[in-house]
Amino acid sequence: MIETDLAKKFIEQVTQYTQYNINIMNEQGVIIASRDESRVGTFHEVAYYIVTGTEDMVVTSGEEDYPGVRPGINMVINIDGRREGVVGITGEPAEIKPVALITKMAIEAMLKYEKQQEEIRRRRDKKEHFTNLLIHVEHSDPGELRSMAHQLNYSENIIRIPILCKTEDVKAELILDMLKHGPRHGREDISAVLNESHVLIFKTMKTDSNKLFSDYKYLIGDYLSTVLKWLRQQEKHCRFFIGSFQENFTQYYYAYRHCAWLEEKAVSSTASFFYDYTGNYVRSVVPFNELQWMFQTYEKKMNEDLKRSFIEIAGALIKANYNLVTASKELFVHKNTLLYRYGKIKDYFNINPIEAANDRFFMETFYSFLTKEH
Repeated sequence: MIETDLAKKFIEQVTQYTQYNINIMNEQGVIIASRDESRVGTFHEVAYYIVTGTEDMVVTSGEEDYPGVRPGINMVINIDGRREGVVGITGEPAEIKPVALITKMAIEAMLKYEKQQEEIRRRRDKKEHFTNLLIHVEHSDPGELRSMAHQLNYSENIIRIPILCKTEDVKAELILDMLKHGPRHGREDISAVLNESHVLIFKTMKTDSNKLFSDYKYLIGDYLSTVLKWLRQQEKHCRFFIGSFQENFTQYYYAYRHCAWLEEKAVSSTASFFYDYTGNYVRSVVPFNELQWMFQTYEKKMNEDLKRSFIEIAGALIKANYNLVTASKELFVHKNTLLYRYGKIKDYFNINPIEAANDRFFMETFYSFLTKEH
């Protein structure tokens, strides 16, 4: 169907460059746009004949051929094999034929372009709705998700991992454009600009390798390499937060939540991976009253100096992955000084988190309670 406003716009543009009268007729044979505005809304018999028939062009020499039809050439407007309407040029047929052919080509090209743009707009609208269902609606209808994914040509039964990009001094649209035009962006990658400073990509991961979980960081680094190189060259800054693996659309909500949690909690300057912070995440989602029931007696029995020392040392050790040298640098103290203070905590609680995994979990959970990191 030819939009009336679009037809009128075309007539306004074309008539600036020709003196011939041009008519555009719709599928019903009604003139919807014309240089001669008095003809708009009238029925054009030849146009109806062309649209409903098989002939692509009809030449008329006068009203004796068709009542109400002036001499000229009328041609079908064909868009992707469908007879959408007719364009007619009034005048002596032999004289106007070249103009008629050019006009037909021009209007078909314009209509095809507008149709493509409309399809892009519709896909964008569908994709925005699909993305919204994926990341903002916790219990989306699985049927609706799969239906929309099918319309957008996204498969579900493949593993994807979310990458949330937080831009600082560069437009989010530019980052996404570079990623989409990079060599590692695939048709099944689901990507969107969330707002002026956030880009989200659900990146497909190859599942035909036994090294997926051991190599995924390198694969993501390779995917981001073009953008990272450009950021370094331009002295721009972005942070990337990589969430959890998922292969069911209904679980993408939680994968995105893991990225959002990383953005709030992670301290890495460039890229943070959720699976490096699983302990912190698990402790953060434990209800505070559970921690209180577990540790309130410990807290009451500790004096303020010991409590302050525990928070300081535990925080440094956790951040340094229990490496004493790194932790001492974090605290700006000598390693022996840290060992002395650590020994007091070790003796008070009868724990040794540097060597025992169970004691690490105690230290980290108690640290979360004391610092209210929940």
